[in-house]
Amino acid sequence: TYQIWSACALFVILVLGLCISLFYYFRTKRLKDELLKSEKDLRVAKDRAEESNRLKSAFLANMSHEIRTPLNSIVGFSDVLAVGGSTEEEQQSYYQIIKTNSDLLLRLINDILDLSRLEANRVTLTWEECDVVQLCSQVVASVSFSRQSSENQFLFTTSFESFRMVTDVQRMQQVMINLLSNANKFTKRGKITLDFSVNEETQMAVFSVTDTGCGIPKEKQGLVFERFEKLNEYAQGTGLGLSICKLIVHKWKGSIWIDPDYTGGARFVFSHPLNLNIEKE
Repeated sequence: TYQIWSACALFVILVLGLCISLFYYFRTKRLKDELLKSEKDLRVAKDRAEESNRLKSAFLANMSHEIRTPLNSIVGFSDVLAVGGSTEEEQQSYYQIIKTNSDLLLRLINDILDLSRLEANRVTLTWEECDVVQLCSQVVASVSFSRQSSENQFLFTTSFESFRMVTDVQRMQQVMINLLSNANKFTKRGKITLDFSVNEETQMAVFSVTDTGCGIPKEKQGLVFERFEKLNEYAQGTGLGLSICKLIVHKWKGSIWIDPDYTGGARFVFSHPLNLNIEKE
């Protein structure tokens, strides 16, 4: 009997020892895994912070150039007008240069303010019902009129005579104008087409802006919606227009992308839900 109890006690001690060993083994392994994960997360966060810092530095350097250029023109031609001695025709030309550069400066500042407000989630969408076909027609007519010096043809196509939906009209216009203006920058003597259709299966309104311009290299297609990215480093602008479009479209729970199958230029597509769950923001 004594031997049996001794054997049982030894067995229990061995089992307890094994359990304790396993407990500490798995506990140590879990702590080690958590430590490795924390180190990995810290590295990722550090890389993101460094990348963000790099982008901001590049953005500030770009902004200093973009803002200085129109400011120099405004100050320079204002000084010329202040001195006097110019003919009336020359004065009108200087006034036009000052106005053009003032408009550019205002757009730059508005883009920066818009982006910061959207990223901070301080923009509330204002919902209203509108005829989106009429809205598209008006936007295309407006962009075409404001860019009369452009040799591009602006078109609107759709199979609908009329289509009513609820949206934020101002923000919808902003996305369309940004995409049409962007297409105009990279298209010479071509066509720029805004199209509207409806995907019944996904219950989404689908808009596309197609141009016959130079297109977008494959390696840049994944970057064009990022902050501070410019398709052409030599073109004037903040590189914020497409990023603003992305933030607005995502705010109304839609999607925006580049059609990878279109090769005749570039085609930007964005969607808008037909049945909105409007929540108070």
